[in-house]
Parts: sequence; C-alpha cells; structure tokens
Amino acid sequence: MNEEPFDRAELLRYFKDESEELLQQIDADLLKLEPLAASARSDPETVNSLFRALHTIKGSAGMLELGDVATFAHKLENVCDLVRNGRLPISSVLIEILFEGRDLLTALIRAGTDGTPATRSGAGFAERLETVVLRHTRSEDEEAQHVTADPATASAGKARPRTIRVDIARLDVLLDLVGELVITKNRIMQISTMLTRGEAADAAKLVAQLNTAAALLARTSTDLQEAVMHSRMVRIAGVFERFPRVVRDLAKSRGKEIELAIEGAETDLDKTIVDEIGEPLMHLVRNCVDHGIESPKRRRECGKDPVGKIELRAAHEGNSVVVQIRDDGGGVDLDRVRERGLALGLIAADAVQTERDLLELLFVPGFSTARTVSEISGRGVGMDVVHRAIGRLSGTLEIASRPGEGTTFTIRLPLTLAILGALLVRIAGELYAIPIDAVGESLRLDASEIARSQSGESIVHRDRFLPVIRGAEFFELSSRGRESGSVLVVVLRAADREVGLVVDEFVGDQEIVVKPLSELVGPIAGIAGGTILGDGSIALILDPNALVSEVHRGPGSVVISGAMPQR
Repeated sequence: MNEEPFDRAELLRYFKDESEELLQQIDADLLKLEPLAASARSDPETVNSLFRALHTIKGSAGMLELGDVATFAHKLENVCDLVRNGRLPISSVLIEILFEGRDLLTALIRAGTDGTPATRSGAGFAERLETVVLRHTRSEDEEAQHVTADPATASAGKARPRTIRVDIARLDVLLDLVGELVITKNRIMQISTMLTRGEAADAAKLVAQLNTAAALLARTSTDLQEAVMHSRMVRIAGVFERFPRVVRDLAKSRGKEIELAIEGAETDLDKTIVDEIGEPLMHLVRNCVDHGIESPKRRRECGKDPVGKIELRAAHEGNSVVVQIRDDGGGVDLDRVRERGLALGLIAADAVQTERDLLELLFVPGFSTARTVSEISGRGVGMDVVHRAIGRLSGTLEIASRPGEGTTFTIRLPLTLAILGALLVRIAGELYAIPIDAVGESLRLDASEIARSQSGESIVHRDRFLPVIRGAEFFELSSRGRESGSVLVVVLRAADREVGLVVDEFVGDQEIVVKPLSELVGPIAGIAGGTILGDGSIALILDPNALVSEVHRGPGSVVISGAMPQR
C-alpha cells in the first residue's frame, strides 16, 4: 500500500508548470523596471508583483522539499523586499543581476523537477548580489543567506512530461456530455437486447426509438468533440511572453536598440502546436534582432529612428492562426542572395529568378549570406530547421522583404491537428483525404485541356497556367493511363501557391480523426497521416504542402511540408 498521500511526480509537474508562468512574470516585471533604473525611480505595483512571484516559488518549492530552489528564491525575494521597502534603489546593475538570478533560478527548478545532473555553475553569484546590496542599500542591511547551490540546467535530451491546465468549467461540460453518452449508450443497448430476444411487440416503434437514440448520439458526440478540442486550446501568450527578455538581452549583446511590440497574445491555439511553435519563433525573432535590425549608427545614416522595431502578431483567420514576425530593418540583400545561390550551384547563371524564388533560397539547408559567423543567428543558418518544424505542424512559412524597410515572416498554422475537415477522393481505387483548408476548388475538365511540356503538365485556369500533378503517378499506383474524356482535378493551395491534382473520383467531405503514421512505416512523401472512416476503411491523408512543393520544385523553391506530429 502506498503510504504517500500525494503523487509527488504529479505535484512536481504542477510546480514546474506554475513556475514557468511565474518566471515569465518575473521577466516581464524586470523589463518594466529596467527603464526606471536611470532615474532610480520605482514602480510599487511591479515590484510587488515581482516579490509575489518569487515568494510563491519559494513557498511551493519548500513544500516539495526542493531546498536549493527555496533558498535561492528566498535570496532574491529578500532583495526585492529591500526594493519594495525603499531601502534599495533600482539600478541597471541591480536589474542585470536579478535577470541573472532569474536564469539561475530557472536552472535550479529544472534540475529539481527533472532530476537532471547539474551542468552549469552559479558560483560567484551570491557574492556579486551581496556586493550590489551592500553598495546600494540606504540603511542597515538585512541579514541575508548565502547561496552555495550549484544551479543546473535541465538535460535537453530528456523527454518532458506534457501537461495542460484546464478550466474546471470546461471539465464540467465534458462530464455532462459523457453522462449523456452513457444514457444514450444504455438506451441503444436496451433496444439491441430487445431486438435480439425478439421482445419487440411493435418493431416500428422500436426502430423509431433507435433512430432517435442515434440522432442524440450524433449530436452529443459532436458536442463532445467540440468540448474536447476547446479544452486543448491555450493562449499563445505562453510563448510570446518569452520574447521581451530575449530581445532585450540579444539587443544589448549586439549593441542595438530594439522595441518589441506584441499583439494577439490572447489568440487560442491547440496545446500541441503551442508546445512546438516556441523554438521556430525563437529562431525567427533572434534572426530579426541579429540580421534584420541595423545598428543605431547605420539607422541614423539611413534617416531612420535609431531604435529598431520588431512586431510579433497572432490572429485567427478562418480555421487557421497566422503568426507574423516583422522587423523594420534593412531587408534582405537579394543581390547577395543571388550571388550566394550561384556560388553554391543552387541557381543557374541564365535562370530567371523572381524575388520570391530568391527569398526562399534562405530556407535551403546550409544557405547563408552572412559574411561573418554569428553565434546568434543567420538568415539561412538554421532556417531549414524552422522550415521542418513548421512543416511538422502542417503549417506554411512565407517570407517577404523590402530593401531598407524590413522583413516579414508569416506562419500559417491549423487551429488543431487532431480533427479536421477533409475532402475524400479516390485515386487508382484507393481512398485519400485532402485537408479541406488546402482545397481551393474542384474541376471537371476535358482531358484535351491538359497541356504537356518539358516542365510537366498544366492547364489554363482563371487566365493563368496551373501546374498539374497526377495522383496515380505521384504515388506510383496502377492507373488507367491517360484519360480521353473528362478529368477530375482538385486545386490544392499551400503557401500561396496552387497545383491541380488529378483524381479518379470525388467521394465527399467529412470530418476525420488524424492518426500519425506508424514509426514502422516511416515518412511517406506526400502523405501526412492516416484516418479510419465510419465504415472501417482506411484513408491516407494527403500532405498538400509536399505535393505543391513537388510541382514547384526548382532552384530556391522550398515550400515546406511535413508529416503530422505524434501526440
């Protein structure tokens, strides 16, 4: 019998989630206080917020017997208390050391909750903190405790438990719906038993009751589906709140002055996507700081405000969420991109490259226009990683840039990866599901309208050429050969590009539950996952990004794609 009244592992996960929010709050508070350092003014409300965050971490860590965390948080809390009582003025030195303390506290929390060995030392921090306090306190110092812990960073390779905090009201809705399902299930089983035993005196009446129960089951399951999806939604603020501190630190290290504006932090997104989008966004933001924004001197020479601006926005657009990262820097040097593309053999000297083609070269693995190596970022260095990460989320990434005016990265993500609307089609006898968001329209054409050339097949659609790909040939399925009559084409859209997919039959549209491909099967080009239909048959889910990328393949064409992530 387990004598522990609580599940310690569960409590540690809860503490870690809570601490991450509080650490972000600490970052935000320090960023608010930093501008006051020059005038030694204070902001009592913000200082109290900072104190409360540290106090909460200290208390929770103490209950979980995380002594190092509690002691270190108490140390920082004491410093904040001096500021709160007006005995320690806010200074740039104090802000810097509190930021450092915040980072060391983060490392201690991760070490305590993940159980990973220490890989980073905070030796000397306590002495520096004490020096700052002794030098600047206005009256007798309060007794402080020295921190002797050796903070550790978490092991990057260890899998993190994934949790989500759900409003209890949402769980109540789920519970009510499950209750309705149980009642309906019981009614259907009762009808089934009566039919099996031949107890139905009035078969017509029983059939009517069965139809009513089936309709109720359909309605309840739909409500349940929506409730579950809603419970998985979290605000993207949890990701956005990391960036003010990142921009502040990187700007200082690069000798730049940068303002970060955030909009749409309240935008809801599936928890899986929010968990995965942080790193790609981090890379793009760092890129804007390092390569996008010019130095204050250069900006003055260009007649710009010496303070650069980065805008981070999120907003719903239909069934998608669009995230934009925009800087008002110098923009991408397309001549330099073309020069590097030629040098790397990615483009031919006589090839005609559009601005878009050149910009997409930045996403080619190993491509960089940087003349000097930077430890922070480089347009092209690691951008292919961003590429793949967005692709794994079934998203698209576009880049736009204007010389002297800046660069904009636009990420378009699905609201959720679990259930989506799909158009079912048949290709060479096999069923395929196409995410409905990627379907522009469906066409019935005469086979003679498909023109052939050295670059492939195409049709004229809405007064422009539309590349065509044949599903049966792409997936190497047996086909009936070239049609002589009518041809069915689905216009697929991805990253603002289109391609026509030739199919054999339109089956209909319905919502499908996305299942990732088994690791035993591995990735399949053009396939994002699978699904089981109502009749028990299996349909593969097409990856529109991959198909569009295949057709538009060429120098610099890197429309991203990827399989559904494991959940």
